[in-house]
Amino acid sequence: MTLVAALAGACGFGGTPDPRNLEGAMAYAALAVERDDPAMLFRIVDARARHAMISIVNDRRAAASLVRETYPEAERAAALARLGDAAEVESARELFARRCDAACRSTIGGDVGKPERTETEGEETIVHTARGTTVRVWRAEEGDWWGLVWHTDELDEERARANRDLRLIEENAETYRRRRELEGSESDAPTKAD
Repeated sequence: MTLVAALAGACGFGGTPDPRNLEGAMAYAALAVERDDPAMLFRIVDARARHAMISIVNDRRAAASLVRETYPEAERAAALARLGDAAEVESARELFARRCDAACRSTIGGDVGKPERTETEGEETIVHTARGTTVRVWRAEEGDWWGLVWHTDELDEERARANRDLRLIEENAETYRRRRELEGSESDAPTKAD
């Protein structure tokens, strides 16, 4: 019997597990891992991490667009490379799938299990499972989905960095635009021979 079936049976689930309770959140995560479905697993990552990834992707894609449109050809490739993998994907879900590969998903699958007891640490809940593992989860308020804590602090720092980088690239883009305008107006200026 799979972990999902055991969790679902123990919790009385007939269909998709309900992540608004801890047993359902563990079962949902296990089901996502069992299906090898990164998009489904992304949905059960805590909202703080998901929102950070959304911001990271949006800022990196906006920065990449500005670099392509305004940076000099000689600087473009290096500037794009510095933006990293978040500039190469269409969505936060895709970024998660890229960063949480099969080994990552397997680790998550090995950790989730039927909750035996919980403890609170700050805003997070630590779930001690029947498998002898611990899983950190978080939710904003009662009735929300529980989400697996997955690199939340690191993603929050990366979000701040991506936002700062975007502001700098916007400034650089404006400088490059002005430089092109000046160079264009200089080439239009009459010479002494005229």
